[in-house]
Amino acid sequence: MTKSDFNDPYNPRSQSNPGYSHPDKPKKTYRGNEFTINLYEDWQDKTIFTITGPVTDGIQHNITIMVDHDVEVDNLQDFADWNVGTLENELKGCRVLKQGEINLNNGIPAYKVVYVWYPTEDLRFYQEQILVLVNKTGYKLTASFTKKSRKTLGPQVERMMLSFNPIQT
Repeated sequence: MTKSDFNDPYNPRSQSNPGYSHPDKPKKTYRGNEFTINLYEDWQDKTIFTITGPVTDGIQHNITIMVDHDVEVDNLQDFADWNVGTLENELKGCRVLKQGEINLNNGIPAYKVVYVWYPTEDLRFYQEQILVLVNKTGYKLTASFTKKSRKTLGPQVERMMLSFNPIQT
């Protein structure tokens, strides 16, 4: 240990100011899929996971999973209503085709939304979302398709999405 290490309040081996908690010291450790990082008080986890599949019909197919900690609603229907409302307000040309309550393979209640939208005049996407609320944590799983890939890849993607199993701590 060097002399500077000896007096460094961030160094756990330091002998200076025992018990001192620097105001800029990380408050918690975030644990990711294959890493950890120290987070400060005003920082939040807004993780988006992307699982990629095949490229067909000119698009990269994927499933995105968004995790929202400390959701402000208490039930699945309110969580779904908020998400569907956001969809309809933010995606120009979005039209909900189908929506309703379902259960994941593990029995957890979920809400499924299927919609079509036109990001450009020439391009049409079909998207499927599965919304899950466990305690105060919300999960939004989204997959995108073309009209053709909705029929070819859609069943496989839906089976993957229905196998979603949030780890409850």
